[in-house]
Amino acid sequence: MKLYVDKSLNIDMDKLNYLSEFCVFCADRLPIENDFDVYVVKDRPKHGITTTALYEVGNNVCRVYGKGRAIPDIMRSIAHEMTHMMQDEMGLLIGHIQDAGGFHEDQANARAGELLKLYAKSSPERKRIYETYKRRNIFKITNIFFMFF
Repeated sequence: MKLYVDKSLNIDMDKLNYLSEFCVFCADRLPIENDFDVYVVKDRPKHGITTTALYEVGNNVCRVYGKGRAIPDIMRSIAHEMTHMMQDEMGLLIGHIQDAGGFHEDQANARAGELLKLYAKSSPERKRIYETYKRRNIFKITNIFFMFF
């Protein structure tokens, strides 16, 4: 397994470790038999992504859009696409595959949510994926300033 993360996304090392562990976690539980690559990217068009992620059938490559997304959301997309990878390895990706609904998408959506919850529950440390770091954001709405900490 290889995980590639676009540096310009500025994902800190703790979160990168969670992403890496999660890819292995998913591969073990789906299971994925062959080597695979996961790309977390900033530029959707450059990577052929029209929504939030894609799986390249026959190549064992997942591409996930990461700009402005929370780590659990990125992880859910990874698990979704890795479920398609499992379906591909099992020979289930034949003929027309629906973009929304249908067996393949429904299974990928369900497994992605399940894998994310199982990962978070597998250790107290992993529950931190849901936490955000404290940072100061200031928004100006007309002439009123709001600060969130």
